[in-house]
Amino acid sequence: MRSKALLLGLLALLALGCSKRKAEDIPVLSTLPEFALLDQDEQPFTRESMEGQIWVSAFVFTHCRSTCPRLTAHMKGLQTRVSDVPNVNLVSVSVDPRNDTPEVIKAYMQKNDLDESNWRFVTGEEEVIRRVVVEGFKVPIGDEDSRAAGSDDIMHSNSFVLVDPDTQVRGYYRANNDGIADLERDLRALAAATPSGR
Repeated sequence: MRSKALLLGLLALLALGCSKRKAEDIPVLSTLPEFALLDQDEQPFTRESMEGQIWVSAFVFTHCRSTCPRLTAHMKGLQTRVSDVPNVNLVSVSVDPRNDTPEVIKAYMQKNDLDESNWRFVTGEEEVIRRVVVEGFKVPIGDEDSRAAGSDDIMHSNSFVLVDPDTQVRGYYRANNDGIADLERDLRALAAATPSGR
């Protein structure tokens, strides 16, 4: 009995060790292109704004009633859980820039009590949004004209995207507990490999 318990304990320790990841084990999937957007404070947000920092990205719009509130809630929870990790930021990219002006976004963030200290919510010209989302982040996006009759929904990704300090996409994560756990693990691995002065 004792040897069986010892074996199970060793297997559990081995499993814990295997669950850790190093930054070099996380593949580079793409690199973000140059872009120019505006955040909730009407401040420029570009690829250069992201350099030297780790970013978690989500794709939402302010009047979405289906998946966006869940994505935003997960992002808010992640912000709290990784508050001990330096150089980590969040960016929500509006997939409905026709309606999501900086003023609308700012009001949305305040209404939902989102901590703006390291969270940017960006919008811009529709073609720029489409290019950075589809060509840079490599996630799908619909457009306002593709909505079903009577629907407010715009088709968009329900995954989080992890971006490293070199503006390279390093992973896609589902908006559920397992996905968020994997995202936090990889985020911490990248942070551990990033000089804090970057």
